[in-house]
Amino acid sequence: MVAAPPLYALLAALVVGAIALGGGIYETALIDRSWPRKPEIIQPERGGINRAMFWGPIHSVFELALLLALWLAWAAPQARLCIIAAVIIHFATRVWSFVYFIPLAMRFQDVEKASQLHEDKKYQWVRLSPWRVLLEAAVLLMLATAIVKLIG
Repeated sequence: MVAAPPLYALLAALVVGAIALGGGIYETALIDRSWPRKPEIIQPERGGINRAMFWGPIHSVFELALLLALWLAWAAPQARLCIIAAVIIHFATRVWSFVYFIPLAMRFQDVEKASQLHEDKKYQWVRLSPWRVLLEAAVLLMLATAIVKLIG
């Protein structure tokens, strides 16, 4: 029989991660296609969306759930490797975001600074951003695999 806390923690991480993945797909498919030509849609002071209102809380909750799942399922060797892989992929993606994506996104959102940025920077950001979505999909795949191994 599977211990409930590790399973529930993994399921919680999977659900919150799926919400984050949905947000990433939404941003990549809809917002990123338009904002380089219409920067006001990502500039809160001009009536655009405020990405931090979604991403700040969702990443905080997901990272706590992910670490809790790792801690609670540590004693389950059949699932441990998948969870470690999920944590590594997620945190590598977060480092990439903190180093590259977030600083540029903040400049794109700033009305004064956005006008000083070269168009190529905007389109490079848009071209690279879907890779984060794919990496986070891999995280969810690892979590789902851990759940299957835990209950199987």
